[in-house]
Amino acid sequence: MTLQAYDRGLLAVQRGEFDEAREQLTTAGDDHRALLLLGLLASNGHGEPADPVKAHRLYERAAELGNAEAAHNLGVLYATGRGVAPDHLTALRWYQRSAESGHAGTRRTVGLMYATGQGVPVDEDEAERHWRAAAQAGEALALLDLGTLFAYHREDLPEAASCYLLAAKAGVAQAERELTLLAPRLREPARHDPKARTMLGVILAYHLDDPVGGVELLTASTEDGDPVAQRSLGFLVQHGIGTPADEIRAAALYQAAAEAGDAFAAFNLGVLAGRTADAVPWLRQAAEAGVVEAYPRLGDRLSEQDLDEEALRWYLRGAEAGDRGSMFAAACWYRDGFGGPVDLVQALRWFLALVDVGSGDGIHEAHLIVPNMTKDEIYRAGRLSGRLLEADLLVRRRTTAEPTSD
Repeated sequence: MTLQAYDRGLLAVQRGEFDEAREQLTTAGDDHRALLLLGLLASNGHGEPADPVKAHRLYERAAELGNAEAAHNLGVLYATGRGVAPDHLTALRWYQRSAESGHAGTRRTVGLMYATGQGVPVDEDEAERHWRAAAQAGEALALLDLGTLFAYHREDLPEAASCYLLAAKAGVAQAERELTLLAPRLREPARHDPKARTMLGVILAYHLDDPVGGVELLTASTEDGDPVAQRSLGFLVQHGIGTPADEIRAAALYQAAAEAGDAFAAFNLGVLAGRTADAVPWLRQAAEAGVVEAYPRLGDRLSEQDLDEEALRWYLRGAEAGDRGSMFAAACWYRDGFGGPVDLVQALRWFLALVDVGSGDGIHEAHLIVPNMTKDEIYRAGRLSGRLLEADLLVRRRTTAEPTSD
């Protein structure tokens, strides 16, 4: 197979062969991906002096062709005055174009510019709109920004707590510190505001090592029918944290919350149901609401009921969301023809993608299937997984291992 010029250039970049990369990428013409890579090489000066003016020109061509990352990089150049005169308004315009093309991190940056008045008058409503969109797209730092907006500008402490809790769950360390600072401020509103009481209960029980205090507050909110409190208290009751363990009571709390629409409570019910048919409707509720942890479990339960096509769909949803177990399951199912025909390209794609989540489990499996694949198929899997270099190595090793004719 003859690789495309962009592919050859990308492989050269990954090998550190920058002169070769420039030669190959230049022959790709108006391929926006090649233009972006050439811009990055010019900006960083790999193999030649850094040239931000050249980078600007290349980014602009790529952005005009719809490349979101190139538009973001143009915004950075204008915001920092690198290769161009500093211009926050122009930076904002490029950031907005990048955000409109689906770059979640850039949408967060647009929110920051509206919040701080860079290039535009301060507009907290517009900042909130962009941060919520970024958070919805998976940008966890936007949740921290929202928490700060509500904690320090709008004095909506329960909403601030909700945002900080989500950010903390996503691994944002600063959110834990903000929750510690927020807890004392929540005590007064918790006396009369049920949401504030629930948020304070969650913070105490899950983040400030005071499960007894958390249980007391969450119990009061549970009696008011708050599904977040019901689910949070259910977990504490299930595991005997700050209160005696009682799985039956925990299940009742989860069910009340799930029936009120709480997806995480539905997931917890599905887990409690174990490997039974009763788990499926609860796991499906959670999965359809976007609870990533539910995808592989639902796939497993559906598989046990011989509902293989639907099971594969959920494994794929999990794989696309970055769930390691789902990636491995999807790869194996495509390899073995469960839930559909054998598809070695998709199997290799997900085996290679496991590298992105820190797992080498797929590499051994990849070596076992590539002898049954063409070079074109291996490279296609590499492109789909974003692991073209690993695919190229598999091709090279396979070629080396092939017997030569006399």
